[in-house]
Amino acid sequence: MRAPRPAVTNPLYRRLRSLVGDREHWVMTSNVDALFARNGFAPDRVFTPQGDYGHLPCTVPCVQETWAARPFLDRVLAAYDRETGRVTDPSALPVCPNCGADLFPNVRVGPEFVDAAHMPAGKRLSHWLGEAPGAAHLLVLEIGAGCNTPGVIRWPMENVVRHTPGARLVRVNPDHPEVPADLRNRALAVPFGADLLLDALAG
Repeated sequence: MRAPRPAVTNPLYRRLRSLVGDREHWVMTSNVDALFARNGFAPDRVFTPQGDYGHLPCTVPCVQETWAARPFLDRVLAAYDRETGRVTDPSALPVCPNCGADLFPNVRVGPEFVDAAHMPAGKRLSHWLGEAPGAAHLLVLEIGAGCNTPGVIRWPMENVVRHTPGARLVRVNPDHPEVPADLRNRALAVPFGADLLLDALAG
């Protein structure tokens, strides 16, 4: 499980943040590693509908609450035996402070996923889109959203462009760059990776 480490950086994310600059923006991502927030994007403007490894819910779940993973992880690591690969003290394993059931990273893998931790950001994003002036220009830059779970990023972003007159879609994907026929005049398919796109924009 991931615990937040603010010092960890990723050059690609940093370059993207630099490219965005002072422009009004939001991030919607299926990644659950918090790399956007850890590389300069404002955490309150990052919507992660698939969850976040850095927080743990109860596997029941008995409450719609999550807990920061770091304190639990520190206890596990203190009881971890590198030679045997075992946790020497079972009481160090993460359990729900409320009911004692197991804890698990808050990612969308089953009914124990706690939406409540992430929906406020989704509502703020919807409000931001709804409040945009009618003449506003919106660029939807979609990077690496594949077809395994198209209902998370690909289809919602296509619908944002359909319902926003001044919107354009740039789909960056080396494997699945296709855009719908009805958006062909308002979308650009980029059939290579984000690193090459950022190189081209920087040049």
